[in-house]
Amino acid sequence: MRIVESVAMTRSLRLLAVVQTAALAAGVAGIVTAAPSGATPPAGAISSNVQFVANLPEMQTAISLNFIGDTMFVSAETGIYSYDVSNPAAPKLLGALPHYIWENEDVDVDAARHLLFVSRDPRGFTSPATTAFPYGAVEVYDVSNPAVFKPLSVTLLPTGHTTTCVGGCRWTWTGGPATSPADARDWGFGRPLFGLDMSDPSHPVQCAHPLDTNRSDGKTSYSHDVQVDPSGVAWVSGDGGVRGYWVTGKHRDPVDGKVKTATGCDPVPYAGGGTVLGRDDTRGGLMHNAWRDLNAKVDGAKGDVLYATEEVTGASSCSGYGRFAIYDLRGTFHGEGWRNIAKTHFRMKQLATWTPEHQTGSSGCDSAHYFADRGDQVLAGAYYTQGTRFLDVSNPRHPRQIAYYRPSDADTWAAYWHKGYVFVADNARGIDIIKLVGKAARPDGARAVTTVTAPLLPAGRTLADIGMSRDPIWGWMCGSPATLQTSQASGRRSIP
Repeated sequence: MRIVESVAMTRSLRLLAVVQTAALAAGVAGIVTAAPSGATPPAGAISSNVQFVANLPEMQTAISLNFIGDTMFVSAETGIYSYDVSNPAAPKLLGALPHYIWENEDVDVDAARHLLFVSRDPRGFTSPATTAFPYGAVEVYDVSNPAVFKPLSVTLLPTGHTTTCVGGCRWTWTGGPATSPADARDWGFGRPLFGLDMSDPSHPVQCAHPLDTNRSDGKTSYSHDVQVDPSGVAWVSGDGGVRGYWVTGKHRDPVDGKVKTATGCDPVPYAGGGTVLGRDDTRGGLMHNAWRDLNAKVDGAKGDVLYATEEVTGASSCSGYGRFAIYDLRGTFHGEGWRNIAKTHFRMKQLATWTPEHQTGSSGCDSAHYFADRGDQVLAGAYYTQGTRFLDVSNPRHPRQIAYYRPSDADTWAAYWHKGYVFVADNARGIDIIKLVGKAARPDGARAVTTVTAPLLPAGRTLADIGMSRDPIWGWMCGSPATLQTSQASGRRSIP
């Protein structure tokens, strides 16, 4: 290990020890909590088939959620928290580990081994946020007792932003940004994936080489997030498109035709490729996250539909924002997304896109962010100031809105299905708990729900209105460092 890496490792371990010691000493008593608000819905636009259940205002800087049974784990800018949500109308705080975290945008868990993974972004490893420490990190916690976050390990990586389990959590994949415009390997504004073998979560072992390289028309660039479909294929979204990989089993590599054993450190390409958003689109931004629906049909065939979101924020008009998009995987199963793409500029076929523009409940426009599938082609998607939108995507060429939840003060980052309820991570409001009612609440009942078309509401807030300032490097794709220095600043936006 080089001296600079050794020094960085020592610094990171000391930092983690300090924040954990202080946090554990403070315990739950150090967290200002509030009883869940009652069933009075917030001001804004809420469709009649959405029932407001509760709000957790103390989670005002919530970024992402995950569940092990009826325990909800919250990753916020102020730390990690656990709640008992067996009664969704009255969640109970179980445990808290307060320390500054940026950004852990898609917190993951290993339900079998009761592990929680925290991805630390190099741009916010310390508080206040700084790029002086050019490393990301993955922290692993034992949460077998959900009231106690027991630290097992911290591993420095060249990046950090999202960390995802693949191969049943035998490995984790971490993606994220570069720490400076210059990089010895010319990786541009982001980095590829870095894998860790989590066979022993107390001593993770880094994979020998970075993953998902050469993704953007042959150039290695930003691998942003990973989502794993029910068949075990890991879909990697980022600059230039979406590509899926096998991480277990024997598979024929479509690029070279050889049969290989896939692992989390040596995955085998499966399908996917370039997208419309990218070098041939002037909006900028990147493919944010994606997931294949094995039950969705296109032209009568299952398994060829890919849902994806684009993240483009701060546009001057509705046409410039990021969209929810649906892609056709047909024509991508023979290595088209990897083979000679610097010359072919391969693009998947786009079936449809959807935005809140001109939709009932909208007060303007905003970018698509995380979405979740209920399992029957009904999606809950986050659209920042435009709240949570429920889409029927049973016809992948014509997605339609069947319900909406848009509080006037929304800054919605993600929505998660859990036992019939939807838990909304809102960076301004905290956590909202809602549920669909009526026909839309039943599997496939959404097919009978009529698409509502009401007049538009008055214009919504601008980015400046919610406390955003333009970043000198990333522009409107993220808040400026000054914005990040105050953890309670309102209107926080995701740094992709």
